[in-house]
Amino acid sequence: MKGHEDLVNPALLLKRALYWRMAFFSVIILLAGMAIGASGTFMWFSRQKPAPATPETVTISRAMNGLNSQLKLTKSQSELIKPMLRKCVVSLEQVRKKARPEINQHLRQMNNGIASVLDEKQTRLWKKYEKKLMALLQENRVRPQAPAKPRSEQDQTPQKPSSDTPPPKQQPTQ
Repeated sequence: MKGHEDLVNPALLLKRALYWRMAFFSVIILLAGMAIGASGTFMWFSRQKPAPATPETVTISRAMNGLNSQLKLTKSQSELIKPMLRKCVVSLEQVRKKARPEINQHLRQMNNGIASVLDEKQTRLWKKYEKKLMALLQENRVRPQAPAKPRSEQDQTPQKPSSDTPPPKQQPTQ
């Protein structure tokens, strides 16, 4: 008769109802979490990633930004210049790819020649310096800077004679 008493006892009926209600909502929460997780994973992996910028694109955009700011180009001028610049950059990149092996060969010959003259300690120092030099060359290739004035132009700047020194004497002509 024990089973019949369980069906009549309101405290036990309430306890069972709470148990089943808790189990039901736990299953609902579990299913909702699975659905949200699956949709989040799908959205994460299905995102279109932008194509990485090529060195040519970066070079062209930097050059166009510089030209636009320095020359105050109109939109039509900018649209006309950009394809010309792109063509030039692509052709320069092809020239660089063709010349790169020869440049590397010359650099190897120079490094071998320098290393043959140096002692062991100097050779280690030279290798460190060589790495820094190559990094600097690569940096200058990626980010060209304004060209420096040639030495001849720098020497032609007029020098103001100091008041201490007498002016140079004129050579007599015969």
